[in-house]
Amino acid sequence: MNQLYFLLVLILLSTLQIFSDQSKINTFDADSTDISTTDYDGPYIIYRNGSTIIKQVLKNENGYYVKSDSISGHIKGKLITCNINDSVSFISIIKDTLINENSVYPMPEKLIAVSDIEGNFGAFRDFLINNKVINPDNQWIFGAGHLVLVGDFFDRGLNVTECLWFIYHLEQEAVKNGGYVHFILGNHEIMNMNDDIRYVRNKYFENSRLMNEDYKDLYKQNTELGRWLETKNIIEKIGNYLFLHGGISEELNMLNPAIEDINTKSRNYYYSSKAARQSGDTLVSTVFRSKSSPFWYRGYVQETIREDSLDLTLKLFDIDKIVVGHTIVDDVRYFYNGKVIAIDTDHAEGDTEGVFIEEGIAFRVDRYGNRNLLK
Repeated sequence: MNQLYFLLVLILLSTLQIFSDQSKINTFDADSTDISTTDYDGPYIIYRNGSTIIKQVLKNENGYYVKSDSISGHIKGKLITCNINDSVSFISIIKDTLINENSVYPMPEKLIAVSDIEGNFGAFRDFLINNKVINPDNQWIFGAGHLVLVGDFFDRGLNVTECLWFIYHLEQEAVKNGGYVHFILGNHEIMNMNDDIRYVRNKYFENSRLMNEDYKDLYKQNTELGRWLETKNIIEKIGNYLFLHGGISEELNMLNPAIEDINTKSRNYYYSSKAARQSGDTLVSTVFRSKSSPFWYRGYVQETIREDSLDLTLKLFDIDKIVVGHTIVDDVRYFYNGKVIAIDTDHAEGDTEGVFIEEGIAFRVDRYGNRNLLK
């Protein structure tokens, strides 16, 4: 019996190491040596010259190739398949309409949030399955709960496109079952929408050449994913919580902005951040300047903001707590006496964590489904 127990422990530890190694392989920084190359990718749906073009990198016995289709009619309701590797794939459905998200929502019965996945599809899906948001068939089992994704699903990883389509798919799954998915834009989404590609993996440039496309064009406003990204917000209020990627700077506080104004005005500049920084509208220019931007600001986790300024933010938006990603912490934790929850953990090392909130009580959760009261 003891020998059997010891053997099971060894198997478990080996499995965990494999997951950890896979997560490490799936990450990249701008100063790293990138050896990634052509691999499964897409689909990319491009609306061009009156036609819909669908391109995807797939693999057969002869190697990788591009599957390309041109469709003259509409594609709403069309099924698309996203391939992660030789054995893992999922299906999504093209939406009938794309509508700008609301800025304010009532508090659901339960809520789970995670940020900064950065193309790590395996960690993302594991996190959702083990925290009972979806089942292994990628079906929503979170009931009327809400899933909040607090930015930075682009860059560094090797399954960025698949992560985006997975969110696109989960949005529809959630609504069908009474739940909701919130995807809040982070600095890496905005960077890619503005041709700042310094953290994009070599795989995507190789794939782009194979597809005879410029990578910078794959998420523009004439693409399905680009149009979908443009409907997303950079800040949302859910119940008495404020969710955004970076934080509210003192400069932004001084403008006394409304949440709706931040989102509505900023949306016009998602694809033109340089023009936004030069805008005569002080709110717009403040939102897109790195030091004061709600998707770039790091003052909460670096603890450089004065607490009275933070209190002003709470009062301004009529909230009790703020949830942010962007700046890595060792584990999900409170800052400023419980007023801020920081949830960006080191996914590159397999440390995927998030926050689960139910009946006003917050828990730290990880990719294996472990849950601990947040302290």
